[in-house]
Amino acid sequence: MGVMSRRVLPVCGNLYCFCPSMRASSRQPVKRYKKLLGEIFPRSQDAEPNDRKIGKLCEYASKNPLRIPKITNYLEQRFYKDLRNVHFGSVKVVLSIYRKLLYSCKEQM
Repeated sequence: MGVMSRRVLPVCGNLYCFCPSMRASSRQPVKRYKKLLGEIFPRSQDAEPNDRKIGKLCEYASKNPLRIPKITNYLEQRFYKDLRNVHFGSVKVVLSIYRKLLYSCKEQM
């Protein structure tokens, strides 16, 4: 019992791209706040953060107050990681995001 045909395996091997569980990670949906947070941080340590994106994040957080704990958890983890790795430019960016979030979302926090 349990004999497997060799004809089935090549067909399944060619159809893996249609299977939703085998989808590429780049095709997975990304939460909007994660995308905004990723765009705020500059590529180099000396560059300034993107203030327009910080404003969009604050606007998003004020409209979706249930996302605020997730945003602050991400910022806290990022803060400790950057502090541990001596990336003081990113630490300043995290602090500026916190300041603007506190200013714009007083009622929700």
